[in-house]
Amino acid sequence: MRKTKIEALKTKEHLMLAALETFYKKGVARTSLNEIAQTAGVTRGALYWHFKNKEDLFDGLFQRISDDIENCLVQDLESTNKDSWLNFRLSLMKFFERLENNSLHNKFYNILFLKCEHTEQNEAIISLVAKYRTLWNHKLNMVLAECVEQHALDENLDIEFATVFVKCSIDGLIQQWLSAPHNFELHLVAPRMLDILLDNLQNHPSLRKKTV
Repeated sequence: MRKTKIEALKTKEHLMLAALETFYKKGVARTSLNEIAQTAGVTRGALYWHFKNKEDLFDGLFQRISDDIENCLVQDLESTNKDSWLNFRLSLMKFFERLENNSLHNKFYNILFLKCEHTEQNEAIISLVAKYRTLWNHKLNMVLAECVEQHALDENLDIEFATVFVKCSIDGLIQQWLSAPHNFELHLVAPRMLDILLDNLQNHPSLRKKTV
């Protein structure tokens, strides 16, 4: 790869991390591109060379962190078998470990849950967030379907409803901890919450399809 291409990629990465810091401190709606450029130590023109507007930069940051999460998940599962249920549990455990201990992931989810204001001027970014949430829900839906196929979950599991149940449980725990991290220790609470969540997925009759 040519030196100029490498330098351009480094600058783009630097800008996304500067955006992460600025969004984390000020919120998405109150952050200007000029402030991000200042945080990154580059000119506004240099920022526009990589990103056409704030929405484009946010999308790049979202994809950057999503890729990092995906890579971590792949590493988590490299040494495990093809058991989708065990992999699912492991991925959830590792997710909360990183949320608590990985600064990059912590700040990203702080932005996503607490600093991404639902205002008219922020409408384009809210739409981007909705797009990624839909993708994540689809992936979760597929994982649950695989668990049913492998007989780890009941064949009559209502997968659509179970997806909503899991997302509400996970998002609720994330929201509660990020809003008041001193109220409880995530590394102690998350495993117990996950045990309850997974036990309900396997055993609670209300998560199964209604029979007429």
